[in-house]
Amino acid sequence: MKNDIEKKILIPFIIILMASILIIVIASFVNGYNLLLDNSINNSYDNLKEMIYIIERLNNGTIDENDAKASVINYYEDLGKNNLIIFNDDEIILNTVQNNNIIGDFMNEELDNGPKSITLGSYIFTYQKYEKWNWVFSYCLDTDDLYSEVMDSQNYIILIAIIAVLINLQALIFAKNNISEPIKMLAEHCDKIVADGIYKERIEINRNDEIGILSNTFNNVLDTVQNNTDRLIEATKFNEDILRNISAGIITADQYGCILSINQTAEDFLTPEAEKINLVKEYLHKQIMETLNTKMKINKILAFDDGHGGNKKYIDVTTSLLIGGDGSISGAICNFNDITERKRIENSMSTLDRLTTIGQFASGIAHEVRNPLAGMKTSIQVLKNRLCKEDKEMNVSNKKLLDGVLFEIDRLNYLTTDLLDFAKPRMPSFEKTDLMDALNKSLNLIGEAAKENNIEINIENNCGKTIAYVDKAQTEQIFINVMKNALNAMDKGGNLHIIFNNCTENEEFIEIIFHDNGCGIPTEDLSKVFNPFFTTGSQGTGLGLSVVYELVIGNQGGIDIQSAVNEGTKVIIRFPINGGSK
Repeated sequence: MKNDIEKKILIPFIIILMASILIIVIASFVNGYNLLLDNSINNSYDNLKEMIYIIERLNNGTIDENDAKASVINYYEDLGKNNLIIFNDDEIILNTVQNNNIIGDFMNEELDNGPKSITLGSYIFTYQKYEKWNWVFSYCLDTDDLYSEVMDSQNYIILIAIIAVLINLQALIFAKNNISEPIKMLAEHCDKIVADGIYKERIEINRNDEIGILSNTFNNVLDTVQNNTDRLIEATKFNEDILRNISAGIITADQYGCILSINQTAEDFLTPEAEKINLVKEYLHKQIMETLNTKMKINKILAFDDGHGGNKKYIDVTTSLLIGGDGSISGAICNFNDITERKRIENSMSTLDRLTTIGQFASGIAHEVRNPLAGMKTSIQVLKNRLCKEDKEMNVSNKKLLDGVLFEIDRLNYLTTDLLDFAKPRMPSFEKTDLMDALNKSLNLIGEAAKENNIEINIENNCGKTIAYVDKAQTEQIFINVMKNALNAMDKGGNLHIIFNNCTENEEFIEIIFHDNGCGIPTEDLSKVFNPFFTTGSQGTGLGLSVVYELVIGNQGGIDIQSAVNEGTKVIIRFPINGGSK
């Protein structure tokens, strides 16, 4: 850039300057030569006229012709004029020309009376005939001598031209520095901006001409670019912050389905190299390609097992086209949300609604069944006493039969009691309760059963305090029902691990995890475990977990079950520390 701008400024000016001075010198030389040549020829013509005049005066009859010729010759010999030739047809009468070779050529030319001039090579001959004597008078002009004389006379002009060239060169250098230096500063600053991307430095050129205006405009442009760049960077960072912190996963792809970008949420969700996650990745890409092919917005919910204890996960996936401002399709965008918690709440609400409906129905049945059972039991007891007294031989068989009937009536009575407890659980009486003490009391009731089935129970307490505001009796019932289910799942031999954790969501919770290594629950049955009368065992009524669910919800807690077949089941119960104190 530096050499280019100087060349573009200096070289044209130097060429114009040198050409102008050269033209002036050449024109001056040619003009001087022509003037000198014309003057020399005119002088020779005047001399010839003078010679003819002198001869005419001598040849007026006062002296003899021969004496007149001799006088003329003597006069011009004494005068000593150079380059004078006098000749006739036969001989050269007088010759003061130094180059005699050219005289013969001149004498051979056909000459009229003159006065005229003839050019032979570098010589110019001016001549005039004197008819009375048949003489030719001529002056010879050597143009080389004229050139030399002109060159001598032009020395001062050439010197002046050289001085003018030097002055103009200095002026050009000054003009160059005055114009090119600011331009070079602008160019170098532009290169620096392109190389470093820094717009903060400014050019200081304090001038009032066009260069100063250009500098000020350049600085104003830099200010505008800097402000726009800062706003663009700020907007870009803001958008990046949004994409990084948004709870939804965002994936963009080009029009061929190649992934262009993926935000932090999507990356965290899809990073684990589990088989299920790989299937999710394939599904997301497949839906992106479907959107690109159909040019339509697609919304689907994907459910899959995360591979950790049979947990079900749900994601809401929406794919749509990326359309630019000009209406052209540049690709597709996929956004997805993990709606597992929402689904869990929806399922809990659905379960709660279902349990409420069933509870109302069960309450009615329990009351309708319980009243006849009371009458039937009383009648059977009276009949037993009568039969056993009247016929002692039939006492044993009758007693055994009637005892069986009474047992079944009691069993139906227990069932109706459970139904009533499920349908209309009593309102919890919140009090400050140590959940570890409640667990220990519950363990006292099922400890013998665990030993008989060779089941080891381990407790891990990760909480500083295990105190929460709950109904103590209902909490003990919750623990008993959950542990009974765990013992039934492990049958003969196993391990039940109970863990206490502190966790914080919207408020502080105590989390109790009951983790057994029993037979597990099939995935398709997980959504049914809280349904009344649902059981996979041959014993039990199927109301245990239904009652647990009702009691946990009544104590403002939450319950979740994770399970995998032949791996075990994990029941997670959470009680808010300050739940019942509000």
